[in-house]
Amino acid sequence: MLSWYRRLRRKRTIHPVEPEVAERPEPLREFVYLDEVSLRSLLSSQAGGVTDTTSEQKVATDLGELQAKLASDAVIGKAEISSRFQTSNSSTLQTLRKATVQSWFREFYNKPGLRMIELIDDVAAFADLEDVQRCKKTSAAIRSDRLQRGILAEFKVKLSADKVFHIDTLVSEFVGMAKDYPRIFQAGKTVVDMGEIEAIGKLLQRLLAGLIPIRGEAVDYCVIDIEGIDYVVHKKAVADLDVDTKPLVIVGVTEHLAYWKDIRRVLFSEAEFTILCRFSKDGLQESWLPVKLADLMKDFAPDIADQINSASRMSFDRTPTIRKESISEVRLGLALHQYASDLLATFGKSVEDVDFDTISCMIGSLKERAETASGQRSAFAAIRAEISTMVAQKVDAEIDAGLKEAARNSSGLSLFPSQTKADVPLDRAVASKVLVPDEKLLDVEIVAMYW
Repeated sequence: MLSWYRRLRRKRTIHPVEPEVAERPEPLREFVYLDEVSLRSLLSSQAGGVTDTTSEQKVATDLGELQAKLASDAVIGKAEISSRFQTSNSSTLQTLRKATVQSWFREFYNKPGLRMIELIDDVAAFADLEDVQRCKKTSAAIRSDRLQRGILAEFKVKLSADKVFHIDTLVSEFVGMAKDYPRIFQAGKTVVDMGEIEAIGKLLQRLLAGLIPIRGEAVDYCVIDIEGIDYVVHKKAVADLDVDTKPLVIVGVTEHLAYWKDIRRVLFSEAEFTILCRFSKDGLQESWLPVKLADLMKDFAPDIADQINSASRMSFDRTPTIRKESISEVRLGLALHQYASDLLATFGKSVEDVDFDTISCMIGSLKERAETASGQRSAFAAIRAEISTMVAQKVDAEIDAGLKEAARNSSGLSLFPSQTKADVPLDRAVASKVLVPDEKLLDVEIVAMYW
């Protein structure tokens, strides 16, 4: 009787079923930029040829019909393609093509081992700097000399357009508004040479040639120095280490037509996006050239090229100016500033020990003497006399001559104003006034941007 009851209980016993392990879903990606040519080339190198789908062929037909329609209707054409910020990818007829391209991206992205650096969450903190040097997980720490051209990586960045593009956009929009609403700008008291501003805008547009230079500070990574070697490390991995870090900035050039979103929503809001990129140069860089065509101008127009290249490092001066300073005046001002500082150091003083504001005001008025050799000599003499009065000391003539020569060489100021020193470009002369951030640059080619 007991055995029968036990058998009945065994039949009625409900054994617990282990819950099924749910597969991790694919990440939700929304693209804001995608270089289809690079994507297809990379995918073909890994998976062979990529064939066009029927959907893509249909999209090509739809695009042809759309172009014909726009060509026949000038009004619609202007509304559709004249916007500086919108892209051709905004059309609803691109939906099928986008779906096809995203399937290619997923196929390429899911191939293991393609990215040297990829997004990770489980990062163990290093105990000391030796752990950084011994680390084999490249997504946690990697020597900068291993960042070789052509390698793929993925970073989350705080994205923005380079300041050169900001200037280009600002000038273009300002000129457009001034032409459409002249009364508003004529009512102001600011003296503006509209023709010159428009010329600058056209020059920048010609040099950029449909390209948008971007900068993005890495959110999860920074750069540290160990025994003279730079390492790109995950911030969580070095959170417990007492070590100086530098920002890692991703720089590259994108094509305007490859954006899938209105660029105002992408490049002017400093939002966070993920970038899939390839290193275009080995290692980390100290500087970067956002306007690629500017190199072509160095031989016959060095000042223009240098000013354009330095624009990405300079801040805007909001003080309106009527009179333009010549290059000689700028260089004389820089030379006088250095001469004053060095002269004070010779007397064992610093700028904090004297009324340096008075000296700066003098320099501002003395710069106009830059066009003659006698004027330059009198400017140096005036600064020497003022400082000697302040500190009640006089400088030896030989030492004074050396200080003036050093100041001239540093600023590129020629003793004869009619001659300019070609070996000292203007951007180097104004480098002391430009705040260069202490950061490391990673020059890349952008394949995709998404979030």
